[in-house]
Amino acid sequence: MKKMMTLLGLLLLSTSCLTLDGHLRVTESFSVKKKGGFLNLKLKDVTVAPAVYSASLKVKSDKNYTLELSGGSLGKILVPIKADSDLDIPTDGAFHISHEKINQPFDLSGVINTDVNHYGYTDAIENCSRNVTENKCEKVCAKDTGKCDIVCKDVVTAIEGRKEVSYHYRSIHRDLSLEFMKAGSTGIIATFSGRDLQTDKIIDRESACR
Repeated sequence: MKKMMTLLGLLLLSTSCLTLDGHLRVTESFSVKKKGGFLNLKLKDVTVAPAVYSASLKVKSDKNYTLELSGGSLGKILVPIKADSDLDIPTDGAFHISHEKINQPFDLSGVINTDVNHYGYTDAIENCSRNVTENKCEKVCAKDTGKCDIVCKDVVTAIEGRKEVSYHYRSIHRDLSLEFMKAGSTGIIATFSGRDLQTDKIIDRESACR
């Protein structure tokens, strides 16, 4: 099953962060602005030489992505792909991002495919616990005077029980192909291929704990 929404919109269906792991294949040297300085708040120009690098694309928001590269003489660098407005990367289909929008010396064109599958529908009985509040009283005596009073207070007690549960699993599989071009050019100088797979347990129905 496929849904039409932004990539972040699909991320919000899951409880974990979205990172697409893969590699960057560079066929021609090109410049990028990497994060640096105190708390990575500054940008520094570096050259990415032809090679194959380990790469991860991390989604932080609809307008804030980070490409993490490692390998070769680069060591490890963080390349922000960030804009003032949404990058509008869909869950399925092609997209283009201009260098002007992300303040980088390269343009991006890509295709992403997302498959959402629901499976493993199950009815079960599970262990559970519930809190019960009881008003309990006890005799309390003062050591100095020997005077006693009855003191009552609410006490919360956890009671083990059982509950009926209906649930299923959802898998979200994403494949991303991303082409890098020098600003204003159509010649491809690097390609990124990354993928992500997330699995969640979805509770469809749940009875009270008894």
